[in-house]
Amino acid sequence: MVYDVFFTIGAVLILGFITSLIFERTKVSDVIILMFVGMLLGPILNIVSIDGPISALAPYIGTLALIIILFDGGLNLNLFKVLTALAEATGFTFLVFILSVIFLGFSMHFIFGWTYLEGLLLGAVVGGISSAIVIPIISKLTMSEDSKVILTLESALTDALCIIVAIALIEIISSGTVNLRDAAGALASAFSTAAIIAAIFAVFWTGIINKLYIKQVRYSLTLAVVFILYSFVELVKGNGAIAVLVFALLLGNFNEIAKRLKVKGEFELDTTLRAFQVEVSFFVRTFFFIFIGLMFDVGALKQEVIIMAWVVFLILLIARILGVKALILVDKKIAPFEKSIISMMPRGLAAAVLASMPLAAGIKIQYFAEIVFSIIILTNLATTLGVFVVERKNVTGMKNVE
Repeated sequence: MVYDVFFTIGAVLILGFITSLIFERTKVSDVIILMFVGMLLGPILNIVSIDGPISALAPYIGTLALIIILFDGGLNLNLFKVLTALAEATGFTFLVFILSVIFLGFSMHFIFGWTYLEGLLLGAVVGGISSAIVIPIISKLTMSEDSKVILTLESALTDALCIIVAIALIEIISSGTVNLRDAAGALASAFSTAAIIAAIFAVFWTGIINKLYIKQVRYSLTLAVVFILYSFVELVKGNGAIAVLVFALLLGNFNEIAKRLKVKGEFELDTTLRAFQVEVSFFVRTFFFIFIGLMFDVGALKQEVIIMAWVVFLILLIARILGVKALILVDKKIAPFEKSIISMMPRGLAAAVLASMPLAAGIKIQYFAEIVFSIIILTNLATTLGVFVVERKNVTGMKNVE
């Protein structure tokens, strides 16, 4: 019935608000609560089925959430801190990703008898953290701005890394030929294309919204431009996620850029636009995390899968700890937030979507998809626990100082 749908939408939004309050009061992540609600509604109680229309909408829901959350994250970042931390964040991102892929390539071979390429493929699929999950969480954490910038950039970069490297490995396994130059070239091209097109869009749109009287629908039109930007960049083989992040960064910092370049005029972003973005971001992310829970296959949790998933999780954790230790050697200012950065390891929809690609390409790897979905749950639980412990210590420490 129609009223059932609207009742569900209303109930989910209220739940999203309640879980946000729970996070603020107890530091228990709202992400894992919403995902667990999705699991209850879907695979556990079978109230909602993901078969049919909902399953078909999965790629669109994930992409919409990614666009909105990256746009929100970009608007709230300081561009000049991003530029300062870009090399550091990129090095850290590649180090953690490469360690995850290589460690899993060898571990899955020696422990479970997989081929090296199959292990590397699993590493590529689960090697990156989810920007759709990380960005909303870090916005509420007691961390330095530099730490938040590094995590935001890492989460934005790894989606592209996972997709491009996973596709390259699938082609290598299918054809038996290795072409690392093409994969590296595709990655560099995707990032540079995205950044250039996003910069052009940002300059154009900043001029439009500051010269034309479109205050009433300014946010809607800006969102329309964001959707067009993402689609266009993907069409020309760039990375849409990076394009959205760059566009939002420039849009949110254009006034400061103009001042430094001594360009006359006022380019401050309308506060109404920022307020609307907060509301839309809340709406989208609430439904997105419940949707992730709906997609989980409880029936796949066999003993073998659980053992393999725990081994994979521990390897990912070791890779992240080593990466963070290396980051601290380069930047001592990060040291006080070491545990928070290590905790930020949730996998999301990108991993869920990539999980089915090997089988679709005719590559059969036992328990591959089941392991990936188990890792999504385990890494999100680890993030929740890590955030809870670290934030409680931070709150206690602040009270003691007072």
